[in-house]
Amino acid sequence: MDTSINENEVVKAQGITFRYGDAPQPVIDLLDLSLKRSEVLFLIGLSGMGKTTLLKILAGLYSPQTGDVFIQGAPLAMLNSKDRRMILRRVSMTFQRSGLFDSLTVLENLLFPLKELTLFSPEQSLKVAQKILSQVELRGSESKFPFEMSGGMQKRLGIARALVLEPEVVFYDDPTAGLDPITSKHIVELILKVHKEKETATLIATSELDLALGVSRKNLARIAFLHEGRILQIGTAEEILDSNNPVVFQFVRGLLKGPLTRLESE
Repeated sequence: MDTSINENEVVKAQGITFRYGDAPQPVIDLLDLSLKRSEVLFLIGLSGMGKTTLLKILAGLYSPQTGDVFIQGAPLAMLNSKDRRMILRRVSMTFQRSGLFDSLTVLENLLFPLKELTLFSPEQSLKVAQKILSQVELRGSESKFPFEMSGGMQKRLGIARALVLEPEVVFYDDPTAGLDPITSKHIVELILKVHKEKETATLIATSELDLALGVSRKNLARIAFLHEGRILQIGTAEEILDSNNPVVFQFVRGLLKGPLTRLESE
């Protein structure tokens, strides 16, 4: 295993393994992955293959049983609690189900992390929150509660809360799940707009191959294919489409027969 850390790698996973409880098989299995500075990386694969789990490990929410995660060269497992919190403030994550506080209004959802994690005055916090709401086109919705909003608005609020502390790394967990095609396109455009303006290192987990391929072609993003806890291949859209790996080959072509399916006739 390569233990060197490239200064251009803002996040690096080395040999990480993770299993839930006493499960016989790990969800993540000796996985290596790096996210470069200011890049967009898509994490694709079948549902249930560990994409969300991997994001939570990279974001410091779960600790792997083996290996380590490095944020800007700092090994999370070796840090004391204070230094770990400081490093992880540079990282943010959105969740499939938004991860919002239903009992708080739109504005309160943004003010909460500012109050808990910064030394901003109430006036400074309000100014930051309103600026973020403008960026995600939610001004005028400050007094609404999440349950009063559409799925697309909730996604935008989740993105706003992920950005409110101005992170250098953002993980998006299936950001277009459950959305109609038009709303999905709007969310993707918003993510890419934020990435361009803030120059964040951006990792997007999704099962939507067309989304990853489309963005990869236009924005030179990389794509990583996760299967059974390991990265089978990583590269450009063209490299993924031309893959000789039988699992990747079946997935990108939507074939009914192959290693991803076990037909009764076999």
